[in-house]
Amino acid sequence: MVQLETNSYKQLFSNVSNGDEKSFEKLYYLYFPRLYAFALKILNNEDLSKDVVQEVFIRFWEKSAFFVNKNPEAFLFRMVKNACINNIRHQKIVEQRNIEVKNQYQGEELYAIDMMSDEPYALIEKELREEINEVFYSLPEKCRLVFKMSRIDGLKNQEIASLLKVSIKTVEKHITKALKIYKKNFPYYLLLFFVL
Repeated sequence: MVQLETNSYKQLFSNVSNGDEKSFEKLYYLYFPRLYAFALKILNNEDLSKDVVQEVFIRFWEKSAFFVNKNPEAFLFRMVKNACINNIRHQKIVEQRNIEVKNQYQGEELYAIDMMSDEPYALIEKELREEINEVFYSLPEKCRLVFKMSRIDGLKNQEIASLLKVSIKTVEKHITKALKIYKKNFPYYLLLFFVL
């Protein structure tokens, strides 16, 4: 990575604040890797970190004419830090809202099932069990076996690993894969009210 003397980088920032596009481009290529690494430590997500840093550079360019700061480098890092924190806050709000919507949907669905007579309820349960089984048998063989041992037979991960002569990480990987497939097929938690 290109290193600049203190005066050189201050001059670079000064040129950018005067609308010099080439200086901005140089600034971008000089600082992007460091700012990206900084954002990645906070967000732990490569794509999101790239997006955040790019947005910061866009905002910096748009407001560069009004930019006055004794330590422009530190200011850039602070902009990235604040953007990361805002992003985390936004994600938490979105996740909370999704949980509220899912809980509301789940409540309405369970209420609707409760209001039905036994016959339609039995039919819904039968159909759901068939769907659950269909997803279960669509799992890859090893994944299906590990998931059965864990969720149906009630074995602990260590026990499964010993019986199958694989690592605990492998067991966890299969269980995570199975749960992702189930979550994709049954997103509204109705599955939790039925046993495989």
